[in-house]
Amino acid sequence: MAAPVSLALDQLHLRLFAVRRTTIDARSWTLENVQDAFWRFYVNLEDGAALELAGQAGEPGARYALAARQLHFVPAGVRFNTSTRARIEHFYVHLDVLGMPRAAAQALFGGPVQVPPDAQLQREALALAAATSNAPLSDSGQAAPPSLLVQCRIKALLYGALAAYLAQLPPERLARYQQLEQAQAPVLPALQEIEARLAEPLTNAHLARLCHLSEDYFIRLFRSCVGQSPIQYIQAQRVRRAAQRLLFSADSIEAVAAASGFGNRFYFSRVFARHLGVAPAAYRRQARV
Repeated sequence: MAAPVSLALDQLHLRLFAVRRTTIDARSWTLENVQDAFWRFYVNLEDGAALELAGQAGEPGARYALAARQLHFVPAGVRFNTSTRARIEHFYVHLDVLGMPRAAAQALFGGPVQVPPDAQLQREALALAAATSNAPLSDSGQAAPPSLLVQCRIKALLYGALAAYLAQLPPERLARYQQLEQAQAPVLPALQEIEARLAEPLTNAHLARLCHLSEDYFIRLFRSCVGQSPIQYIQAQRVRRAAQRLLFSADSIEAVAAASGFGNRFYFSRVFARHLGVAPAAYRRQARV
């Protein structure tokens, strides 16, 4: 008899936002207090660049060196500054990891991670870096998208790098991820509806019906499973979606607010600043490499 199919089967998807090769140096790679709603994948051709991670309660954090020719992931939500001691060829991918609950992801990725050395992955990463344009960005700050073939190769590289990282984790950490992921199964239909219809009105009553639960019980269960109320979670996801659109589209702030489910620019700006500590216009002006 076939084993039952998990609700989480094929839930993990990677969405590419930016793929670029550039040169960083001590004057240009000076980002401060970065905390974004997307993941980063870095490959540098030389040593010297590092992330200065934020510490607890204002204390200095750890220094994470971006070792040359190694593959690095920086999960969403990590707060850091950047620095480099040298002029470095820098290949980066900005992406979203869909289907990996944040609380569960933190069990696997507490911060930046280096993929275990793998000669095949490293060769492919360097080949893709060489094949990626380093042309200047357009006036709107956008880069030309890579070809369909290159996009497929980049996704294959990213999945392979994730698999290589996960393969060397202790079994108990992987088991903890499974527990946290499965804890969200009772409200999975609501989470999927939120992701699919984030720009539309979403009521607790509607989400509860999708989960075949009463509204009151759904709200309590959602908070228990996710760690936030449905309203808090929806607002956080709308801010995440808006932050991505601000950086990776040329849409006006009004259009970003509407597409992310906010009624108007003024309300959007207030909520966005409360979540990320900076207004949407200022957030968009910040360099992202």
